[in-house]
Amino acid sequence: MTKIAATSRTRKTAKPAAPVLPAPEPVQAKSLKRKQFASTGDVHILGDVTITTQLIVGGDLLIDGDLIAEEVFCLGKLTVTGDVQVQSLYVGHTLDVGGHIDVEFLIKTGCSAEWMARVLELDQRKLAEGQSFIDLLVHPAIAARQAHHDVFGGFGDIQCLGYLSCADLDCHGNLQLDEDLEASEVQFVGGHLAAASIHVAGDCNCQGEVFSETHIEVEGSLFAGEIISQGNIEAGAIGSQGDITAWGSIRAKGEISALFGEIHAGRWIATAATLYAAKYIKAGESVVGEKGISCGKDYGIFAGSVLPRSAWATQGMISAATKPRLILSGEFVEGKKLRHIDALEKKRNKELDWEISRRVKREMLAE
Repeated sequence: MTKIAATSRTRKTAKPAAPVLPAPEPVQAKSLKRKQFASTGDVHILGDVTITTQLIVGGDLLIDGDLIAEEVFCLGKLTVTGDVQVQSLYVGHTLDVGGHIDVEFLIKTGCSAEWMARVLELDQRKLAEGQSFIDLLVHPAIAARQAHHDVFGGFGDIQCLGYLSCADLDCHGNLQLDEDLEASEVQFVGGHLAAASIHVAGDCNCQGEVFSETHIEVEGSLFAGEIISQGNIEAGAIGSQGDITAWGSIRAKGEISALFGEIHAGRWIATAATLYAAKYIKAGESVVGEKGISCGKDYGIFAGSVLPRSAWATQGMISAATKPRLILSGEFVEGKKLRHIDALEKKRNKELDWEISRRVKREMLAE
């Protein structure tokens, strides 16, 4: 009994955890026009925001108007009812915009507090005893609330009712646009990408589905989990884990491959390299793979499916370096190149329904 009592007397008492101070009251104003602005909590602006240099918000930022700034760092959710015009935009959670998004350089979502704080060089500042450099960016109570982003969903998403124009794009979640996507390079999209049309000057890398209401034009390589276009698909090279589908044509100078799916075009499929699908290859008109065409061994190649058989040799042909196996429709014609398909396309007079509407829209804007 004596030994037990002695042991209990020497046991150390655990220090109580430091209490987390309540979150600061949200900053509210009718408008905001400053050289620089920073807040570790939530911010709600009832009008427009114009910041000459940096706008830094550790919590959620809600703007009932337009946002104009040089650099924007928002660790929480950024909501803008109007347009966004900035040089660089970094968001921790979701970006929701009611107007257009114009970003001169990089737009990045899914930013962690550590990453954002280091980019801002907050870790280089002198700190008080017991203080973390993260506290300079976001209040601890706000940071604890944001840690549950997985419960609410939408982490890293971008939603925009207008167009998105930027140099580089790095989106952690889904990207949903009501209008066009114009980018120099899509470095990464962690979810799905959907837009009225997609134009990328460099590469485009999407882990989920890429969907366009009209055309997809990528000058570099296009890679996605699945690719669907209600217009044409044109890229330097095209790769997909699943299906590649276009109402119009599919064109590439490099390889076109559907690793586990099929390739289906309403018009034609053509590449200056190889063409591969794990399942069927289907085209309403011609299929051309200058360096080879191959499909799944228990599937086949359909060409000229919307043409009479008398037109197969000229418009519903299949051409490759060697005659591919499993041709189910269409006529093999040796030696045709990508440029032959391009020449045929220039002579085309017919327009699809979606092409007519876009042409009328362009003509109205020109007037």
